[in-house]
Parts: sequence; structure tokens; C-alpha cells
Amino acid sequence: MLDRVLATRSLLPEHDLSFLADAPVIFHCHHFNLFLDQTIDDALGVEAGTALRTRAARDASYHLLSSLNRKLGLVTPAERLELAAALFAAMGHGRLEILTQATGGEGRGTWLHYGFAWHEKYGQAVRRRFPADAMAAGFMAAATEVAYGLPRESMQCTETACIAMRAPRCEFTFKPGKAEVPEIDVGTAQARAVVRPSFTGLYEDKIAAIAKGLRDFAGGVAGDERGLVQAFGVFVTLHLSTYYNRISYDAWNLVRERSPASLPVIEALLRESGHVCVFNTFGGILLSPEWEGMVGKIQGDPVEIVSGCTAIGRALGFGHWTLAELKPGERLVLRTPSTYESSYWVTREGPAQQGMCFFVQGAALAFMQLAERVPWTQRPKLTQEFYVELFRRGVPWSVKETKCIAKGDMACEVVVQKT
Repeated sequence: MLDRVLATRSLLPEHDLSFLADAPVIFHCHHFNLFLDQTIDDALGVEAGTALRTRAARDASYHLLSSLNRKLGLVTPAERLELAAALFAAMGHGRLEILTQATGGEGRGTWLHYGFAWHEKYGQAVRRRFPADAMAAGFMAAATEVAYGLPRESMQCTETACIAMRAPRCEFTFKPGKAEVPEIDVGTAQARAVVRPSFTGLYEDKIAAIAKGLRDFAGGVAGDERGLVQAFGVFVTLHLSTYYNRISYDAWNLVRERSPASLPVIEALLRESGHVCVFNTFGGILLSPEWEGMVGKIQGDPVEIVSGCTAIGRALGFGHWTLAELKPGERLVLRTPSTYESSYWVTREGPAQQGMCFFVQGAALAFMQLAERVPWTQRPKLTQEFYVELFRRGVPWSVKETKCIAKGDMACEVVVQKT
């Protein structure tokens, strides 16, 4: 069954955007996942943040699961729910038991990515007071809607026990609710309508070759017996970019409406989520045995680091990132005709008045941090303590998105400048 699922994967090759059964997917690590969820809860409050994250997961998961069931021709609720649980584990999100009917039911989870990763990263120092697995809740709600042919956005799911709160397993309850108006799906056709003509940049041959090798490697990655993907020193998920975009932009819109003076704060946090992700995940990939076997041992040259990070971004499905300019120690210009953020914004929100690719902004900033501030020859451990210590003294770079497809420009362009 999973072989048939993987056969539905597709790529916009000139734009490095990936899809699974028409739903846009990307690889992201637990550092990014946890930080972004926390950002949403900090901005909106835990109750509203959890509700938004659950709705976003249900929205994105319905698109994926309904498309998959149509392509695979699955008919009965049992086989549809079986597919959903197997897919969830294969994507690195953990193990689920979905024990639901059209009238509701219950669910159980073990090794769930968000709860387990939170406990591993923070559990020794902080006691969590609320559940962490809105992604699993929304996914199971959508799986139930698809399995029983229920109205979209109608099944409600609540996590009642969570391993992040030191429970032995995660537990969920389901009940029907009033159907919400579904959003427009952001799939392959919508992405094609938004992306701009592709182009190349500096070190293109090297970047393209590395990106292809990494993409081929990632294509064979699937969850282990726990339903987790542990690689490059992080927990990795094949995730739905619609989830990330909806929680980010819905929160941004709510802050703009309720407290416009706080917009710079949430923008800085959304940018930081990209910075955290690239620093930890990309850095871990550069230090990994897999990278050494594929590309060679990292020497620490800034051009080597920045071009390598550009290739990693393409391979993970973030878009066709190119280097327009690189002056080590001084300036970086990252340019792309496609990002998973701009495709979503234009489709669901319309024209923007400013650059809206906050992840790419943070990513570009992290490129320069990795290139200029990490002692690669010492093979450092990219721990939370190292991250905090490195940035305790501040960040010696500024970042600005000077062009954005969401504004109508022909590319997204991010400039990182030494301050």
C-alpha cells in the first residue's frame, strides 16, 4: 500500500516544490515544528493557538487523504483509516490507532512526533501543562471525515492525555460539530499558477548536483518501528506545508487586527522559526556521515557552507533557492522564483503589501550564521546550549526581503547584510 502511496509523489522540477497526491509536502525538523507551534500559542494564547493548529492540521490532512483515497480507489472506512495510520507513521509523525465511527469515537497515539520531541528537548527542564499534538488531532479528525464521507471540517478532536505531559500515551476524543467553511486547497495547479519563470545563480552546477543526490536519498526515508524518522541529529517529518502556512498567516492576520503594534514581534518570531530550523537541521546535515559520503568532509569555507545550504533547501522542498550574490563576511542575496510560502499566500490571501516569506528570511540569515560563526573544523555539537551561547551576544547581520512574489514581483529576494 505504501508503495502505491509513494508513487503519487510529484515534483515541479524547475521549482523544487514537492507534492504527495496533490498536497504540498516538505521535510522539516522537530526544532522548527516545536518553535513554530510555540510561537502561535504565545501570540494567541494556548486555547486559541491549539484550536488554530488543530483546524490547520485537519484542513491540510483532508486535502492529502481525500486525494490519496481517490487515486488509490479505497472505498471502505476500514481501509481508509488503515491507510491514514500507515501514512502518518511513514511520514515520521508516530503511531496512531483511529477508533472512530461517523458519530465520533476515540484515538490513541504512541511516539507522536510533537509530544515525544517536546519531551526529549524540554521535558527535563520544564513541566508542560497542555497537550502538544494538535497535528495528530487534526489529522485523525480529517481521516474520520474522509473515511465516513462526512462534511469537510465537521469532526472535532480533542487531546485528553499527552506524553509531553508525562502521560504513558496520547489519547483523543472525537465528536461531530458544525461544519466550517473549507478553505481553497493549495495544490499542484495553484502552485503552477503562482511560481515565476525559473532561473539559476552562482555555483549552479554544484548546487543542482547536491540537491538531486539529497532528494534521491530523502525519497527513501520512512518512519521506523516507532513511526519516527531520526536522522542528521534531529527528528524529521514529511509535513504538509499548508499546515505551517495556515497557522503562521492566520496568527499574523489576527495580530494585525487585534494588536497591530505587535506585528513586528510575531514577524520576528516567524523569521526565527526559519533560523532555528536551518541552523539545526541544515547544520546537522552538513556534519553528517551521509553528507561526507555524498559530498565530502566539511572544511568550513563560507562558499562551501552557503552553496551546500542552498542545495539542502531545494532538496527538502522549500523552493528553487539560488545564490544571486555572495561576499563572504559581508553580504548574501538569496533569490528564488518559488517558495512554499508565496504559493499559499497568493492562493488564499491575495496580493500582499510586504514580503511575506518569513521562513526564507530566517533561513537566509542562518546561512550566514553557519558560514561565518560556526567552527566547522572542530566538528561542534549543534545543541540547544551551543545555539543559546552563540547568539547570546546578538546577531551581527540584518535581513530584509526586498522582493516577494506575494507582492507581484518576479522573484522572492532576501538580502543579508553585515551590520
